[in-house]
Amino acid sequence: MTYPFQSQEYRSLFKEHFITDPKSCVQFENIEYELLPDKRAVLVGMKPVLGGQEVTDFGIETINNIESIHKALKEKYAIQTVQYDYIREDSPAFQTLQSTAQSPGTQQEVSPSISLPSSWEEYLESLERTDRKELKRKFKRLETVPHLFHYPETQAVESEFADFVKLHKLSDFAKEKFMAGPMELFFKEVLTLSIPGWTQKIATLKINDISVASVFFFENEDSLLLYNSGYNPEQKYYSVGLLLIAQLIHYSINNKKKVFDFLRGNERYKYDLGGKDVKLYKFVFFL
Repeated sequence: MTYPFQSQEYRSLFKEHFITDPKSCVQFENIEYELLPDKRAVLVGMKPVLGGQEVTDFGIETINNIESIHKALKEKYAIQTVQYDYIREDSPAFQTLQSTAQSPGTQQEVSPSISLPSSWEEYLESLERTDRKELKRKFKRLETVPHLFHYPETQAVESEFADFVKLHKLSDFAKEKFMAGPMELFFKEVLTLSIPGWTQKIATLKINDISVASVFFFENEDSLLLYNSGYNPEQKYYSVGLLLIAQLIHYSINNKKKVFDFLRGNERYKYDLGGKDVKLYKFVFFL
């Protein structure tokens, strides 16, 4: 699969927002590197921004001619170290980097995902008994109040994005700090970005016609990627954040998706909903 995070469109947007010197970026074939002052090259999108925030979930999926690329980085730009972050263990790039690196890759993170079955009932049966029982209990509780799940057919409108930002900031202090003005603008432009094969959308859960949970996701024909989310802590009793994501899994099954990917992070709810880890690795080459 070709994920959106190393697409030309995403990289261009990242550079526009977070890289001030265009000359610090160089491209070989379809791989783009940012050249850092410490003589290190990283994939565009992987440098932490705005005080240490990371916004790009995966690195490259494939790489060819790695020896010639590294030779050019060393000879033309005096690069001493090349770093590849968040490489999926199921990608061709992992196999290439693992076989050519001076030392084995180190695990950085995980990206839990679900291989989706053909029906919601089959999905529920795949959960651990306690998780299945708890999920049904929470849905039953939500049924006691007027509620609505909204899944857009097209990219989100401005009001849906405003609700997402508001609920994201409400979720906790760290998220409020993360979604500062420059980051909010970046997310807004990611939402309307035209990435071949992908559409960005926002799903919402409303209680009594008021938005209480929101999820920003990428969708293609086969997969749904959960990019970010938020909810109103005052509605925690109804497990609104978890149940909106569970309904997105239901939506994915109904729309014949093959994979529901929670993206980076090992938060407990991902495993409660049946996520299984895909490991993400870092490779460092000393030139």
